Order: sequence, then structure tokens, then C-alpha cells
Amino acid sequence: MTDLKNLSRRIKNLSKREVQSYWRSLPVQDKTVLFESYSGNGMLCHPEAIFRYMVQNPKYSEYKFTWVLNDLQRYKTVVNEFQKNSNVTFVKYGSLDYHRKLSTSKYLINNVSFPAPFSKRENQIYLNTWHGVPLKKMGYDIPNRPEDARNIVRNFLMADYLLSSSPSMTEEMYAQAFKLRNIFEGEIIEEGNPRTDRQSIETNPGRDFRAAMEENGLKVDEREIILYAPTWKGESYFSPHNDAASLKNLVASVEAGIDTDRYQVLLKAHQVVSAAVSEDADLRNYLIPNSVPTNLALGASEVLITDYSSIFYDFLSSGKPVIFYIPDLEDYKRYRDLYIDPKDLPGEITKSPNDLVGAIIRSLGSNVANAKIAEAYAKSRQKYVPFDDGRCTERVVGAVFGSGDARKVRISNKEKKKILIYAGGMIPNGITTSALNLLDNIDYSRFDVTVLCPYNAKSAREHIYGQINPNARVLFRFGTFIGGYAANALRLRILKRGSDVFGAKFNSQRKLWETEWNRCFGNAKFDHMIDFSGYTAFWGMLFLHGPDSKKSIWLHNDLASDALRSIEGNMPLKDGLYSTFSIYHKFDNLVSVSEGLNEINRNSLAKWAPRSNFSWSSNTVNGKKILALARLKGQGELKINSLNRYQKSMLLGEIVRSLIDPGYTANLEVPPYNDSSVPFFTFFSAGRLSPEKNHSRLINAFARVHRQDPNTRLVIAGDGPLRQQLQREIVALGLNESVKLIGHVKNPYRIMSLSDTFVLSSDYEGQPMVLLEALVLGVPVITTSFGSVKGALPENVGKIVQPTVADLATGMIEQIDADKALTHFDVEDYNQRAIAEFERVIL
Repeated sequence: MTDLKNLSRRIKNLSKREVQSYWRSLPVQDKTVLFESYSGNGMLCHPEAIFRYMVQNPKYSEYKFTWVLNDLQRYKTVVNEFQKNSNVTFVKYGSLDYHRKLSTSKYLINNVSFPAPFSKRENQIYLNTWHGVPLKKMGYDIPNRPEDARNIVRNFLMADYLLSSSPSMTEEMYAQAFKLRNIFEGEIIEEGNPRTDRQSIETNPGRDFRAAMEENGLKVDEREIILYAPTWKGESYFSPHNDAASLKNLVASVEAGIDTDRYQVLLKAHQVVSAAVSEDADLRNYLIPNSVPTNLALGASEVLITDYSSIFYDFLSSGKPVIFYIPDLEDYKRYRDLYIDPKDLPGEITKSPNDLVGAIIRSLGSNVANAKIAEAYAKSRQKYVPFDDGRCTERVVGAVFGSGDARKVRISNKEKKKILIYAGGMIPNGITTSALNLLDNIDYSRFDVTVLCPYNAKSAREHIYGQINPNARVLFRFGTFIGGYAANALRLRILKRGSDVFGAKFNSQRKLWETEWNRCFGNAKFDHMIDFSGYTAFWGMLFLHGPDSKKSIWLHNDLASDALRSIEGNMPLKDGLYSTFSIYHKFDNLVSVSEGLNEINRNSLAKWAPRSNFSWSSNTVNGKKILALARLKGQGELKINSLNRYQKSMLLGEIVRSLIDPGYTANLEVPPYNDSSVPFFTFFSAGRLSPEKNHSRLINAFARVHRQDPNTRLVIAGDGPLRQQLQREIVALGLNESVKLIGHVKNPYRIMSLSDTFVLSSDYEGQPMVLLEALVLGVPVITTSFGSVKGALPENVGKIVQPTVADLATGMIEQIDADKALTHFDVEDYNQRAIAEFERVIL
């Protein structure tokens, strides 16, 4: 049954894509406008204001308007309002009609974002109005959660116009919080908030509000209105039961303290939770339905009570008092901080129902509570809503649909080179470490850097994206290609077989990839695109279909050898790498990660690209981060290199035991020196347990070492397809107590720093980061002489041996008795040289 359901779902999705692909082939219809607010959750916000202005203006009588609603029955009031307007239609969010209109309407207006399948067509015009001046931190300003903004930023980059209430909003929200400076190619219209026009006294908002409420079956009398409009605080705060209970208690407290013959309390719940709260019978007569525009309610109110909602910015143009009820301020700030210091808010701050009632009583009959609040009120009004004068909509419509004289700005810095880097899948491996290190060493005063990641929910939960340097912006690819089955089937065949197969040059393939580029990046342009991973043709193909720019692909290993790497008779990398090789000739630079590796790749891959396209850029290393991660928890600033061998040996044994036995808690108290005990000499290695790393050679070499010196042990961190095979070798050699496979370790640096020597036994490598990391920690290194060892280690640092069991064992035995002192590794000097190599490629 499950298989049938999955098959049915797949057929349905394929059919839907075929239909969508067909609609995108149809002409865009001139003088057609599609409006959407909050993913169809009502006719609301700025799109509603623009729609009503246009539908009532004879100048736009030839236009056809489509409104997106997620429930036509729930919003039947607004549907009925326009049923006599032949040029107004409604479609359900997510339906086939929705996607048809989204594909063929000339103008697209949204206050949040269109869904993942959306890609703006070349001759469409997209206005994203957003939905208010931000009070809560948003976008990249929310720490460690860049993925939360992924679809919003994608939509912004596709937009021709963004709407801003003021220069301050442009700078704080668009340029900084969403990092659009330098990358947004459209214009920002700074003409205020169209939705606030309905609050103007000239429009009689009190009359219109009461009429709208009556249409929804709710009678609002002529008493003055005290409006409570709290924000949605997020999933961790909201539950319908708790929210309804707290709202009822607060309403009861307020009503007990005011003259209810003169004043009435009404609630405007955030549109995300409005439906859930409306199910509470006790609140039904207080709750303003989601279909009634918030700004009608604001225009009809005498006092606004809110918490962390930016709704108060809309209210400032009225000059009427705002009161902030924030009993959980400190807790909320830990969850999501604010842009404004609470002491600068333009209204009284209250933290209990009694305080709130007192503030309401003080505010009734006066505009603001005191001179200090009056000053904050005036400053906020001038800074964030200086253009809210009742005519914002007219100016915005003129800017988009006509030749209106509107304030339009662009946010760019032409002096910075714009780089797009695909950093790989952000899984824990050497490529990810190399990418993160590079991003920590780039000069952001000269380069504007965008990092592309494939969105992965598991990586998001583990905050892996939060490790990316905050100076870079992070974009995500999510969703899938827009196109029919045949085109996508051919795309997959080309990705597997290479760019020379039949059909690769079809115009349909070019369109498919160009549409995908636009879906991911909108109108963004870059000076240089880098596929830093280099193990699959997908990202290179995507970059090749972007706007003109320099393009580079990184080579992290001896890729000709990697392609033929065999695991149990299979070569899992061959198809992907050979397909990638087939597009090498289209890239400006093929960049190996060391000079030695460049020589190998230039020779072995010469048939795929001109030799002149090959170059190198050494990996950088983050010394500060490595040293910080190597510290022992609970030991403060204790430096591991101040410990003697016995102490290090004992601590390392505790850590290894805790990794092998999850039920064991390591004792990391530094043991006193014991001169009667002979400490272990520990060799450490880290890397994927796969053929090219040749851990088998290392284990056999260690067997010889251990026979000569039983007080030795070998610890290997990493996981991979050969783990069971290696464990069998360990048992066969009688080394079960002396060699430990500890699996993947998130932080290997404590173990590395406590070890006596780091050993690498690879057949081939690029520039293994683990060697540099060991040197940063002051740990001696031994490595086999793989082909690209030249450049993998700084000059005269580390011991290089021939790739045989005997030579490796000899090097390890010599190291036991050797003076541990090693040539100083100057991390700063090394990184400067590596970044100079990177800039040589980029510039």
C-alpha cells in the first residue's frame, strides 16, 4: 500500500511539473497582476492596498487582477465583495490555477515569498513589498540560522523592486539583515507603507472598520477602541491553548481597570495563529478576523498595545499612544533579539497586567505619557516612517506601473569583487574544513562573498551552516528543476555520462539550466564563480549557465586516481568525476590545492583541458580555532603542551575510552605526575577509512613498532567502507588492545594535541588538512611520500617516508626516540602566502 501511495504521489508530481512546464512556454499576459499576502492567508497588507487603489482607479480599468487565497470558503467575504468585478479572479494557493497565473501574469506582488518552484520569467515584473519595518532580528542577524531566510532571500534576488518605508529600513533590513548590498540588482522604492493609507482620517477608517467587522458577523459599537495586537513569537512559544488562555486573562484584567462604558478592548492576533485562537468561544467577540485588514483596525483605535510586533510602526503616523506589554522581555531576547533597545521604544513598557492598566489610564486622552517617550516617538516616526502621509500607495503604483517620480535607490559597492563559492555538502570532511578555513581568511574589505549550500534539514539542526564566517552571505539551493519529464531525464543522463552525450547541446537543456540558475539566484551577478567541491558535474553545470563571469573549479586530490578508486570491486566516483572532467574545458581555472598536486593533475587530466588552465591555491588553516578546540573542558587556559607525556597519555586514554564506550564518562582532571609508570607513546591518524588512505599499511607498520616497543598505541579517527575490514586486520595481528578505531569524531583536536605523533599513510592526497592541523598543535608528523607531498607540508617540516610498511615502521620507531622539538610552523605567514595564491587565481 505504501509503495502504491508513493507511486501515485510521484505520478501526480510529474504530471504537475509537465503542466507547469507547459504554462511557462506560454506568453506572459500584458496588463495582468497577481497579488499574494502571507502565502494566501487573506487579502492583506501592502498588496491589498495596491490592489484596491488600482481596481478603483479608471487608469487601470484594462488590467486583470488575480488574488491568491489559501481557503476560498474561509475568505468568502472578500471573494463576494469583488464577485461583480469581471477583471478580478481568485485562485487557491498551490493549485494548478495558481501556478498557471504565477507563470503567465505580467506583474507579481507579494509581501513575503513565492514557493520553491517559482522562478520569475524574463519579462515578468516582481514587486516584493515585505510586510513591515523590522523590530525583531531577522535574516542573517539571527545567529546560526541562515537557513531560515533561504526562500526569502531567493525571492528578494528575483525581485525587480523591493518596498521600503525609509532609508533606515533599507539599510538595516535589506542591506544588512538580508545582506543584499552588492548582490541585489533591482531597485528599492522608499515611499512609505501603502497599507497605512487606510488609517488616514480622510478615509474614515472607523466607519470602514465597523462595516468590515459587520460583514464578518461581528458588531462593534461606537465606544473607543483599545487594540491589543501581539506578535507571533515562534513555534517554541505558541500553542493555541496557552495563547488563548493568556489572552483571556489579560483582556479580563484590562476590562476590570477601565471604563467599559466608554472603551472596548479588541484583539488582533498575528495572522499565523489567528485561526487557532478564533476557535476559543470566549474570545470570539473580541477577536478581529484575519480577513479584516490590520490597518483598518489601527485607524479606528485610540490606543495600541503590542509586544514585539512591528505593528506599532504603522501606528506612529496617527500620533496616538503605544503601550508595550512585554512581561517576558529577557526570555524573548534570548530567543530572538530586537533591533531597538527597549528603553528607546516609543511608548511605556509594562510587565504586569496592573502596570498595563495604569499605562492605559495615563494614555487615554493624551498622545504620549511623558516628554522622554514623546521624544522617542518623534525619533522613531522620523527614522522609520517619514513618508506615511496617506498617499504612499499612489507613489508606489506610479513607480512600478507608470513613470511616477518615486524615491528609488540601489545598494551596491562596485569596488568589491563578487565571488560565489559552492562549498560542498557541508558534511564533516576535509573539503568542508578547507572551505571554512578559506572563508575565515578571505579579505572581506576587498571581496563580497556568497556561499552556496544545498539545504539539508539535518545540517540545519546541527547548526553546521552557522560555522560559516558571518561576513559571507549564505544562499541555499532547495526544491527542484522546473521542466518536463523528458528534459529532466536527459539532464540526469548528461550528468552521469558527461557533456558529450547526445542531447547535451539541445536548446531545451540550456533553458532548463538557465531557469534553474534563475530559480536559485534570481538576477544576481558575480565576478567569479568557484565550484570548491569539484566531485560532481552538477554545480559546475549550474555555474556554466549563469551570467558571464570567470569560473574556477577546485581539485582537492589526484582526481585521475580518485576516479579509479575501487571499493570491493566498485568504483563509486568514476561516473561523477568523468562527467565533471568533461566540462573542465569550459572553466577558466582548474585549481589544485598544492603546487605538487597541480603537476600531477595537469599531466593526468591533460586530455580534458588546456595545460594553461591548471593552477594551484594552497589550503588555508584556522590556527586560532584549532587551538581553541584543543583545550580541555573545565581546564581553563591550561595548555596541553605544558603537560608531560604521562599526563597526556592518561588523559588521552580517558577520551578514547569514552568514545568507544558511550556509557563511560571521561575523567579529564589532570593526573599528578607518576615517575614509576611508563607512559604510552601514542600515534594518531585521522581520515576516511577508504582505500586511498591505506590504513592497512599503517596498521601493519604499527604491528612492527609494537613488537619492538609494547608501550605504544595507535588511535585512528574516521569512518568509511573499510572499517570492518580494518578491524579484522587488527584482531588478526593481535592488536585489539593497542589499536583503536574510534569512528568519526566531531572535534579530533583534543586527541591530536594529546598524541605524540601524527601519522598519514596515504597512497595519494591533495593537501591533507590534518598535517597542517597537527603542526598548528605542535605535534610532529610522519607522512608517506604520496605524489603531491611537495607543497602539502611547509619546507623542512615533518618526516616523509617511502610508502612501504617497512619504511613507515622505521620512521615511527625513530620518532619514539627523537627529540620532539620541530621546526616552528608560522601559521600567519603560511596563510598570507596561501591567500596570495588564491587572489592570484581570482584576480
